[in-house]
Amino acid sequence: MKGFLNRLVRAPRLYMFFMKISPFSGRYLFLVVCILGLIWYAVYTKYIIGRLEEDATSVTRTYAELIRAAISEQMSYEQINVVFERIIRDSDIPIVVTDTAGVPTMWKNIVVGPFYSRREIAPDDTSAEARRLIRRQMKRFRRSYEPKELTLSETNASIGYLIYGDSLLIRSLSWIPYLEIALVAAFGVFVYLALHNIRITERSNLWVGLAKETAHQLGTPISSLMGWVEYMRSVDDPEGEIDPQAFMGQLQRICDDMENDLNRLRTITNRFSQIGSAPALTPHDVNAIIEDAMKYFRKRLPLLGKHIQIRADLHPIHPAAVNRDLLEWVFENLFKNSVDAIKNEDGLIEVRTEYIEVDKMVRVYHSDNGKGISWEDQKKVFSPGYTTKKRGWGLGLTLAKRIIEDYHRGRIYVSWSQKGRGTVFCIDLPASTAAGAGKSGAGGPEAARSLTAESAAAAS
Repeated sequence: MKGFLNRLVRAPRLYMFFMKISPFSGRYLFLVVCILGLIWYAVYTKYIIGRLEEDATSVTRTYAELIRAAISEQMSYEQINVVFERIIRDSDIPIVVTDTAGVPTMWKNIVVGPFYSRREIAPDDTSAEARRLIRRQMKRFRRSYEPKELTLSETNASIGYLIYGDSLLIRSLSWIPYLEIALVAAFGVFVYLALHNIRITERSNLWVGLAKETAHQLGTPISSLMGWVEYMRSVDDPEGEIDPQAFMGQLQRICDDMENDLNRLRTITNRFSQIGSAPALTPHDVNAIIEDAMKYFRKRLPLLGKHIQIRADLHPIHPAAVNRDLLEWVFENLFKNSVDAIKNEDGLIEVRTEYIEVDKMVRVYHSDNGKGISWEDQKKVFSPGYTTKKRGWGLGLTLAKRIIEDYHRGRIYVSWSQKGRGTVFCIDLPASTAAGAGKSGAGGPEAARSLTAESAAAAS
């Protein structure tokens, strides 16, 4: 059964449908299904109650006809009262007998007042207030049932009318569908407001984290540039320890480093400027973007004090319509999280790409042997503000999810994770449908690259 369900979900059309369902759209889909189910239940209940009302109405008419026939056979008031006591004793159908002028003479089961303070008018209550309430009930009964004329069986002379209505049970049943519809509407509004408040909270956390992430991203290159500025100012200082001749020999390297910092600033500003807008998507080789992210971490790994090996198994794949800067940002966040999660000495990060022909998409597997993610936390890793780091802001994976799913119409999710063993993230990107787009990627011995770096501080 498990294999069958897995093949069913992995079917080409169904798989792409499930891959496109984001958590929020999934929640709204669940809400819609619940509301539709409640609406169906209300409609079905209305149908059942309608059938019950039809049966009850038929029984009421038949019962009233029997009473009319019984009363028509009687002549005296005492005999009519016997009919009321014997026939209507076990019935809750409200009945009023009037004379030919429409004046009520006898009644039974006449209930008046709102539902929270109903009271029954006693058959022997002949007060003016009781008669006024009975006349008002008679008008309501006439809107549902035609009064039945009471005649003598021998002479066929009219002696009055039998006016009747629905029992209290039937009147109560008629309100159930409307009550259910009101409950469905209230449930829908409540769930919508709850989801709306969750989204507002997540947006607030996202903006706060985005501001902190911006300051963090800009801080490193700016600090480097400020250091170079102070270094160059000290060249003309007579009491300085820097030899102007030695400085001129380092000028090219200094300019290259400053250019790298400026390029980094330009990349950062370009990335953040595209958050919230529709970025331009062009066909790119995802393998090349991964390689650039690896080169960036090749320079950073020696400064992190860890012995980490990065392996890349990049198979030939089709180009994907992506925004290069934003997608490279996603890979950098994944690399950074993996580096932070690895606590053992023999750290390993692996990146593998493949092309899924049946689904026309590029798949990237990013795995590490870090501390792993518990099953409970796997549902929250993409939520704004969620982090396990002491100085983290919980924004990296949130931005990664927004970039992959909102901007690129792809999918990023935790494919596998176990505490103490590691984590595997999976990214699915739709392959480019541009004319002439063919497979790209390195082949042969260069298809798999490995990088081993040790911190200079650790070596010393």
